[in-house]
Amino acid sequence: METPPTLSRTAYPPPAWNFQPPTDRAILRAIHKMKNGKATRIGTLPNDFFKACGDIVVPHLGPIYRATFTMNVYPRDWSDTETIVLRKPGKPDYTKPGAWRPIVLSNGHGRLLNSCVANEVVRQAELQGLLPQTQFG
Repeated sequence: METPPTLSRTAYPPPAWNFQPPTDRAILRAIHKMKNGKATRIGTLPNDFFKACGDIVVPHLGPIYRATFTMNVYPRDWSDTETIVLRKPGKPDYTKPGAWRPIVLSNGHGRLLNSCVANEVVRQAELQGLLPQTQFG
């Protein structure tokens, strides 16, 4: 059986771009793209808070979010999620799996920061031509 190469001996191509932590402007753009009325884990900030107060809180959130990259620290609580299962209204038989739907509750800060990073990765992938021509969305 062949042993896999160690990471130290693996050759990778040069990065397609240099990642930069999110700017305040990128955080505000991510807030504007958030959907209203989405629930978050108990004790965390919901989307509606960020949407209502984005202009006020982004100057304070920006340094915190950028510090997660410069200090290589991502708060564990930001990655914790809870999944609850809700009944779909009006279903005749709740013994069937299709009569239920799972809802994932995540931390508001984690959701927002992850959205900023995802937006930047997609933007850079499009700018660098890394997506196939048939890729949409």
